Amino acid sequence: MAFDRDLAISNPLQYSAIMTQKLCVQLAVLPGIVGIVTVSVPFIFTYKLEFCGPNEINHFFCDFAPLQSLACSVPFITKVATSSAAFFVFVLPFITTVGLYIHIIVIIFQIHSAESKQKAFSTCSSHLTVVGLYYITAMTVNVVPKGSHYDRFLALIYAIITPLLNPFIYTFRNKDVKRALIKSRRLKLCSF
Repeated sequence: MAFDRDLAISNPLQYSAIMTQKLCVQLAVLPGIVGIVTVSVPFIFTYKLEFCGPNEINHFFCDFAPLQSLACSVPFITKVATSSAAFFVFVLPFITTVGLYIHIIVIIFQIHSAESKQKAFSTCSSHLTVVGLYYITAMTVNVVPKGSHYDRFLALIYAIITPLLNPFIYTFRNKDVKRALIKSRRLKLCSF
């Protein structure tokens, strides 16, 4: 989405020629492929660990770090592989997204019209909110896992809260949705 917004703001006249259906499919499939390959490495290392102690993890879902903490064998290499994969999956995309948004902000400051600046900023603000909430909590839990009780809370935010907020953040910006909410609110007030 950051690339799409950057392209739309920096090259508005060439946007449709560049953002073809083929490119959209490639941009949608690429993260899935990278995610599967990246998760496979820590999965293989975790699978090879020996487990002989308790079988209850201190987490609300089966994540790599809490599972690895139950191992009887030394999980040092496994934890390094997991942290490296987490760095690749969370930190690099976050840096790329921030870089694209810095480029967008530079372009927006070059726009002379205050109304156009406001429209461009409002287009990006909702995505930046979701990205920030997701990446910061996910990086805190996964890149350097500490196994604290805060990790469960932060994992709850990136695994459940962010996906739940996502549709609301994007749909409430839509003018048709706003009109429909105002209209339904008026109908409810009139019925009382």
